[in-house]
Amino acid sequence: MKSNNLAAPLLWAALYFVFGFVSHALNGSFVATGYIWLPAGITVSALLLTPTVRWFPLLVLLFAAQILLGWLEHRELWRMALFCLDEIGVAAVAVWLVRRAPFPMEGLYFVRGLLMVGVGASVVSGLFGAAWFAATQGTSFWPTLRVWALSDLVGILIMTPVLASWSQFRATRSGGIARTEFLLGLACFIAVIATGYLAFDSDLDRIIFDIDFSTTYLPLFFIALVALLWGGRGGALSVAVLSLMAFIYNSLGRGPFVELVRLNSSNALLELQIYLAVASLLSLLISALKTTREQLHEDVARWKSNVELALTVSRQLVYSIDPGKKTIAWSGDVQSLLGLSPDKLATLDHALKLVHPLDQHRLRQRWLEEESGGSDDAREDMPFRLLLADGKIIGAIDMSRSLRDPDGSLVMVAGTWHFDGADLAQGRSEK
Repeated sequence: MKSNNLAAPLLWAALYFVFGFVSHALNGSFVATGYIWLPAGITVSALLLTPTVRWFPLLVLLFAAQILLGWLEHRELWRMALFCLDEIGVAAVAVWLVRRAPFPMEGLYFVRGLLMVGVGASVVSGLFGAAWFAATQGTSFWPTLRVWALSDLVGILIMTPVLASWSQFRATRSGGIARTEFLLGLACFIAVIATGYLAFDSDLDRIIFDIDFSTTYLPLFFIALVALLWGGRGGALSVAVLSLMAFIYNSLGRGPFVELVRLNSSNALLELQIYLAVASLLSLLISALKTTREQLHEDVARWKSNVELALTVSRQLVYSIDPGKKTIAWSGDVQSLLGLSPDKLATLDHALKLVHPLDQHRLRQRWLEEESGGSDDAREDMPFRLLLADGKIIGAIDMSRSLRDPDGSLVMVAGTWHFDGADLAQGRSEK
């Protein structure tokens, strides 16, 4: 059991070490703090996806992974210990506070929670880190804070959506997304890679279109399409792939953000971080809105299914009439109760033809012509008969109410037919 409990923390620690090593390699020399710090996203993901009661071994192993990274970088271990307390400790406090909030971590709530954790942890951690370096090494406080906070925030925005979405992947019985959407999403995902190459490592944009920096918008467009077609997992994966390409090209001195250094004396990596943060937020918002919409449709479908089942069990049909168009919409098992499909009863005339001839005029008058002397709520229920196609007569009770404009004109009629289930044999003999 203990080995099973340690498996997940060990995996998180291994991911922390690997992405920390990658971040250091892409940063070059390790000064103050890394401009790229992807382990910040590993830490937040691990804390979000691990129950709070199992945090202790996770935090210990993440601490050990960072100490090992510092040892490989030939850093002083006590400084690395302080760095762990700052980075990992602040992230743990931020995640703990957000997890106490009374809202689910999905859809737009997940985006809000992730931004709260990301901004809060990165700023607080950056404040402690910048103050420490300013006091011990004489570095400028504001530039260090800016670099530190932004590197943590971008790492969280890039890595956390990927790990959070794919770690909770479950195969669906319906087979997932439709084949057409999958193929279109695959084409857009390939386009993200192609346009990423065009923007960061190709001269085709300058040769053919005589533009440079503007081609960086193309991957954002295709990331948005991937998020729409594949959802959050696809969008997060496309952002991660674009980020990896951009960081590698930037470390090799290629791409439009490197050009900005020569043109404007700007920091290429900070510009790139902002670009990737926007890409991640774009994907997160689109996938969150898509998830919220899908959840709403699922809730409506579930509610409709429950209502239909309740109506069927209670032998009832619910209808609403548009007096102007003379149309009627049904809810309930029309086929089982009346032997007809709902489209055969879509108009008022078709519905009245099913009513026994002796009751047709009364029901039409009740629906379209009757004026209530007082409140419409005082209208009594009306028993009537239905003459089915096989000649069978069944009894029903109409319970309906009408909605009228202030001038008395009829706007809508809504009601219920309740069937008692008994054949009116005596009605047939009277006829």
